[in-house]
Amino acid sequence: MSTPRTGKSALLRPPRADLSGRDPEFIRAMLPRLWLVANLWFRAEVRGFEKVPDEPVLFVGNHSGGAGTPDTFVFLLAYNTYMTVEGRPLFSLGHEMVTSLPLIGAFARKMGVVTADQDAAANVFARDASVLVYPGGDVEALRPWRDRHRIVFDGRKGFLKLAHRAGVKIVPVVATGGHDTLFVLNDGRSTARRLGFDRLLRIKSVPMTLSIPWGLLPGGLPQVPLPSKIRIQLLDPIDLRDRFGDEPDWDEAYEFVTSVMQSGLSTLAAKTVIPVLG
Repeated sequence: MSTPRTGKSALLRPPRADLSGRDPEFIRAMLPRLWLVANLWFRAEVRGFEKVPDEPVLFVGNHSGGAGTPDTFVFLLAYNTYMTVEGRPLFSLGHEMVTSLPLIGAFARKMGVVTADQDAAANVFARDASVLVYPGGDVEALRPWRDRHRIVFDGRKGFLKLAHRAGVKIVPVVATGGHDTLFVLNDGRSTARRLGFDRLLRIKSVPMTLSIPWGLLPGGLPQVPLPSKIRIQLLDPIDLRDRFGDEPDWDEAYEFVTSVMQSGLSTLAAKTVIPVLG
């Protein structure tokens, strides 16, 4: 998943951000089966939906778990269960590497994942729907395991400008457990630059990972996740216009939102006694 971008990679030809790809009948049919997996494998807990206002919002989350991103999987299930499939639709902005894949991409698009760009987000809000973004993208999803309880948005502020321009509130979403489903051993940003992946594929991180079935391997290939307990907490909505006015200091707004999320993430992480076991 990703924050919206305007540029595209040099090699990928992702599908256009077609909002009609979301399939309510498919989501409704898949919910019981996917919840069975989420409950048995991840023992998922999601709290705080009562905080969400009855209007389109921008959900902003911290991203974990490498290419598998189990936190996204659990949140999409919880949203469509709590808000109902027929209620306000949720579209998640995803990296073109996800939406371009033949099988995974098709599944993701049916669940409401669209290729991340500014036009896609604007179109979602125009349809009275909500958007889920992960500003940290692959940098955060592949951050070292030692930093699993840190917000790592890498200075990206596009999500703030998107919410401010659209006049929607930000609802922060913090999650733990996703980064215990594999082990990321180092920061792979310099490797991605040396290989040219940042330019060719818009992949910003190629770390060493330890996962099933790949073992010790550079990169973040989709893995069989360890059965880590996943907890997700929605925090109080943030109205950027109300707090920062019509011409925000974006650095100040960024510091405020990330500080709120870091506090929420640290509080949630304190509930974990033993990694993986929860």
